[in-house]
Amino acid sequence: MKIGLFSDPHYCQSDDVGGDRRAKLSYEKTKIAMTKFKEAGVEICFCLGDLTDNAKEDTREISKANLKEMMCLINSFGIPFYLVPGNHDFLLLKREDLNAENIDTPPYVIETKEYNFIVLDANYRSDFEHFDTAGVVWYDSNLPPFQCEFLKNALEESQKPCIVLVHENLDPTVEHQCIIKNHEEIKNIIDQSKKVKMVIQGHHHEGSYLKINGIPYLTVKGMCQGEEIPFEILDI
Repeated sequence: MKIGLFSDPHYCQSDDVGGDRRAKLSYEKTKIAMTKFKEAGVEICFCLGDLTDNAKEDTREISKANLKEMMCLINSFGIPFYLVPGNHDFLLLKREDLNAENIDTPPYVIETKEYNFIVLDANYRSDFEHFDTAGVVWYDSNLPPFQCEFLKNALEESQKPCIVLVHENLDPTVEHQCIIKNHEEIKNIIDQSKKVKMVIQGHHHEGSYLKINGIPYLTVKGMCQGEEIPFEILDI
């Protein structure tokens, strides 16, 4: 089974989003990635979060238009697509805005013939209030108790190997501000299940790859950085 991955386009109409991010270029980069996915016969693809961003002058309506533009592009390729929402997807947008573009909000399980993909949402502050209602604190991400229980139950019930996807990081070696606060609890659930084939993340734009207790933890490079066009096609 081939899956396509890209992460952190941060798409908006301006490059004025800080650092060396070239957010405006991400539309064309995404088009190139999706073209490569189509050519390779990818069966399902994911963006590991931060599909959109906002420049200083942006409003919620502009962000909704940017989201619609990206989704029209992605959907035009006819490949089943899922967004693993990131913190920047909630700077101006709400979960209802994602739902309006037929983007499911986690947690949920995607069942395929070969694998179960378990998609999680760690966009919660330490008080377990969600970013879209309480405000984004990008360095304070947590998986709330109900999602830890969801993960545990989904793994227990699965009759297939599983792949876990989340925007923020369970890999403890990346920049500490990118790591989910209760990552040890989550990794314990993953380890005890003996069913997880891989964990896939975004958020840390430099990317990373690490095996923890024999399980690969892949962090997909951020598409918004410079002029590089990072994406992954995995044959699993």
